[in-house]
Amino acid sequence: MYPNPLKAISRKLTDDIVITSVPFTRSNLFNFGGRMALLKFGDDIIVWSAIPHSVEVEKAIALFSSPTASVTHLIIPDQEHTLAAVSFKEKYPNLKIIGPETVDLGPKTPIDYKLTESLANKILDKTNLSEDLGVDSSSALNNLQFVYFPSHANKELVVYDTKSKILFEGDLLFNLGAHEPSEQYSPATGYAKDFNPHGGLSFLTRYMQPYSKVGGALMRKVSSAGTPQAKRGLQAIYSWDFEQVVPCHGNVISKNAKEAFANVFKSSLEK
Repeated sequence: MYPNPLKAISRKLTDDIVITSVPFTRSNLFNFGGRMALLKFGDDIIVWSAIPHSVEVEKAIALFSSPTASVTHLIIPDQEHTLAAVSFKEKYPNLKIIGPETVDLGPKTPIDYKLTESLANKILDKTNLSEDLGVDSSSALNNLQFVYFPSHANKELVVYDTKSKILFEGDLLFNLGAHEPSEQYSPATGYAKDFNPHGGLSFLTRYMQPYSKVGGALMRKVSSAGTPQAKRGLQAIYSWDFEQVVPCHGNVISKNAKEAFANVFKSSLEK
């Protein structure tokens, strides 16, 4: 759950990408943190992994300094990241939502473009998005690619921005770490400078990072990484030329991103 009131830290990754980092606790025990990204293409803003709509969202949008830009689409990264989608639909009634077929937000918040098993474990480019899903947004079609990865327990929808070479993912890869300051649990989000998000009952979260044997094993297990279907999906994701990974949970992987991904899923990437 998100704390109330919610405090956030927003910053630009590029001129056209803003990320917003917030605290988020699972089962009132585990400090996972949360993250939203805003991707601006012309006057269209595409929201990835929404946080509850609030003044913090408005602050993030304002970083673009583009008064004519508006929110047009929302990408739900998996079936567990749905808590804030309704608040965005209420704010932006014409918003189009892209997400896994297993997501149900009720009749007032329909999923406009549903990813199904028939589109799984392969790169979905402009042709697929247009012909198979019916996406008519030039912003999404010309800049974003997807891999729907239903082998993951949470039905992952991984996004790649071809312009920035940044990968966005929900629960496929965690980067909570144990030895670096957490952007999601920082003074800007309401925590003391020396706060340890992996202390107490949340000690297990320190293992949820790409170079932990324990964390890697857990991420592979939840992803069913050894199955033929998962291997196809992971190989499709790895084939992208990404230079950074923006996860929902943990710090952005800004260096050696492909190496970090491969360290977790190397056995599945062997052809």
